[in-house]
Amino acid sequence: MSDRRAPGELPLWRARDTRRWAACRPAVWSRPWWGALALAMAVGAVLVLAPGALAAPHCWLAAAQVYWLFRLPQLTLVSAPLSVALLVWLAEPMAALPVCAALAVCWAGARHRLAVRRRRRLLAANAAGDVRLRLPAPVPALRRRGLVPAAVGLPLCAVAAVPFLLPVALAGFTLLVTGLRAMRRAAALRRDELPVLRVLSREDEDTRVWVYAADDTAGRVPVFSCPVRPGSAIPDDDHAPGDSRLRDTLLFGAPFEGAELVLLSADVEHGPLIDRVAGPVRPVAG
Repeated sequence: MSDRRAPGELPLWRARDTRRWAACRPAVWSRPWWGALALAMAVGAVLVLAPGALAAPHCWLAAAQVYWLFRLPQLTLVSAPLSVALLVWLAEPMAALPVCAALAVCWAGARHRLAVRRRRRLLAANAAGDVRLRLPAPVPALRRRGLVPAAVGLPLCAVAAVPFLLPVALAGFTLLVTGLRAMRRAAALRRDELPVLRVLSREDEDTRVWVYAADDTAGRVPVFSCPVRPGSAIPDDDHAPGDSRLRDTLLFGAPFEGAELVLLSADVEHGPLIDRVAGPVRPVAG
């Protein structure tokens, strides 16, 4: 198929580009399970071989670090070095060395996975060429993104000064960061001009949307999936959850693992449009 398109025509995300996007995946060693296992083994070994070398706050911080490694790798890039500094300053060398080594594994894995996310975002943006558009209409669901976790997490952070309430403070801090990140991403979707790609999509019975290359008209090879939430109140009497028909879809935003996007789909019979907020993106394992 030719790469040329008529003026004003939106770009297709073709199979050759989706294959390149899918092939850009994190290395096996960077999976968060390895960092979590290394950290758990290091902390467990220290607790057995040197009882008392690690205090309760160290253990709670390690548990939070495991969660951040899976859900907030951006935070791991900051929290792991800070944890290393805290251990070197307060803990005995026998305890600090293995835990610091495990934190280094966590940091390296998070950094690699984030680099892959940036490359995937760039590949999708390049496929869109110079086409950048704003959302065609306000998406009410975006305005509420992140408000609840941020509002709940902020007051919980205030108890950090009380040692036995450290777990509560860590949970509050995690909620706050999660909420602020969701608010920032929602603001970018609402206000920025976004890459736009034409794709195909179908919804399964669990209201997950599976996205396919625009020229994969048989729907053989999904590129990624993501849960969807209602966006704008655009009526569509023909649509029902679990409708597995392939739909022509406009993808607003450059997809990468964990990204949030907006999908604008048309009924197969050119019926009403359906606006959906989608995310987090989960690439299909290759």
